[in-house]
Amino acid sequence: MKIRPQCASCLLSRVHYEAGLSTDNQRLIERAVREALKTLNENFNYGRIATEVSTAIHRTVYDVLGDPDPYREIKRRSNRIALSLYPSIKKIVLNHEDPFRASAIASIAGNSFDYGVLGYRVEEENLKDAFTTALKKGLAIDHLDRIVDKLHDVVYITDNCGEIVFDKLFIEQLKKRGARITLLVKGQPILTDATEEDVREASLTEVVDDVITTGTNAVGVSPDEMPEESMRKLKRASLIIAKGMANYESLSDREFNPVLYMLRAKCEPVAESLGVRKGDFVAMLAP
Repeated sequence: MKIRPQCASCLLSRVHYEAGLSTDNQRLIERAVREALKTLNENFNYGRIATEVSTAIHRTVYDVLGDPDPYREIKRRSNRIALSLYPSIKKIVLNHEDPFRASAIASIAGNSFDYGVLGYRVEEENLKDAFTTALKKGLAIDHLDRIVDKLHDVVYITDNCGEIVFDKLFIEQLKKRGARITLLVKGQPILTDATEEDVREASLTEVVDDVITTGTNAVGVSPDEMPEESMRKLKRASLIIAKGMANYESLSDREFNPVLYMLRAKCEPVAESLGVRKGDFVAMLAP
């Protein structure tokens, strides 16, 4: 997805948010914002993929802060909250008339663990209610029936901590249908995205066949920075499942297919790109 004018304010808001997570030194926070503005000015060009710009900005801020993982505590808290909810959500999913679809919706509802998005707040105190509401509402785009014949060698691209706990429910359903699952996680910390350490902590490694990484801390998926093995797995996959907005932004204008995009449209540019309303849940197969 190409960058939109609205993305600038969202990026700068997140810069201020993550700087505040890392330090209470106001001069350092001001410097981080100032350097982010310079990077934004250098990279905010029409036609650029949104995640290329956000990667450049967040790397600048992390360097200024001297902090490789400002979100570390939020990631741990997200996993703890999700693990505490997991037994009750699993029971709801398994008792549903369509556990496959219910597990997918639960996995997308887990995409609510996304901190620092302008105009969006993670309602930690109401997450269980959010899951049940999501199941009743369903998906604004529902292409789940179209993937059943593609469940052979699946690459599953994770997104946020917390969310990954509920990915386990959907992955278990995919495995029941014969899928071999390779998990693709971040090579280094960026935002609240899951690394190999995070997926181990969430016990997600117990239900997949293999774990590979993106090699770096690029936002979304950056083919130019991917290890050869990871690129080979992506290109040979019978299906790529990409969780979250950043993976949609980074892959939707590139020639990877078929890809099932599973996300909650938490901002207007992504919602407009998908043809849904802000807040809608989507499971869209492309092409």
